[in-house]
Amino acid sequence: MKNETLKINAYAKVNLLLDVLAERPDGYHELEGIMQSISLADEVFLTPAEDIEVVCSEPLPEFNTCRTAAEEFLGESGLGVRIEVRKHIPSEAGLGGASADAAAVLSGLNLMFRGTAFERSRGELMTLGLRIGADVPFCLAGGCAIARGVGEELTPIKGLELPLLIVKGRRGVSTGKLFRSLSMGPEIKSRLRENALDNALEAIAAGNSEALAKQVGNALQKPAEAIAPEIGEYCARMLESGALGASMTGSGAAVFGIFRSAAEANAASEVFCDCDFAEVCETIS
Repeated sequence: MKNETLKINAYAKVNLLLDVLAERPDGYHELEGIMQSISLADEVFLTPAEDIEVVCSEPLPEFNTCRTAAEEFLGESGLGVRIEVRKHIPSEAGLGGASADAAAVLSGLNLMFRGTAFERSRGELMTLGLRIGADVPFCLAGGCAIARGVGEELTPIKGLELPLLIVKGRRGVSTGKLFRSLSMGPEIKSRLRENALDNALEAIAAGNSEALAKQVGNALQKPAEAIAPEIGEYCARMLESGALGASMTGSGAAVFGIFRSAAEANAASEVFCDCDFAEVCETIS
């Protein structure tokens, strides 16, 4: 391990499709959908240190995902790391910022300890990631994937190059609060349109971004609108501004729109000058 600083980009994600099928006996929910990495990213810097220290450009809770990731990786070794996070992904947005940061810490530490007894296999990293959060395994893998279970059962697929506009208002949505508000039993059934996942996968396989945009959707959107009503308004404004399709991502409160080009997405961003966050980005593989 070299005594130097390592920089890792922690890429956000969007849920092109997210269905909530049932409540599980463990209290979590059975999910199904398509997750996609995007170019929006936090910057994570790792430097060897005597203890585990986390500093961030924005306030973090004492027990944050970066600290947990370092503790999971280093265990009782007595080794430490200084973690500096420069945030660009908004919180309580459904963009997976905290999960992406944790994944960056895990992958960064694995690079720092390459060739030593601390180096972990891909499977071991995935196991560590799942202990931290359901989205961390996807953030470790990146790209595009069908996600099932609580989001950890991943089937990689070849995604499409999509120009996106992502916006978020002042209010966020707490993932825990949102899921606790759901009322559903153990019966497995879709809360989205019939064959939504199959149709979306067919569009991706055909390389048809317009057909895919017509299939995007999120079973959590209506419940989230009870907390942040502007979510529905932003989706409508996306479509009025030329988006091929628009939806909330994750548990919200961010909304993404798929556009024909980055130029069209940039032009549409001017309509969202009242939002706390508006960013044009693209999908990445």
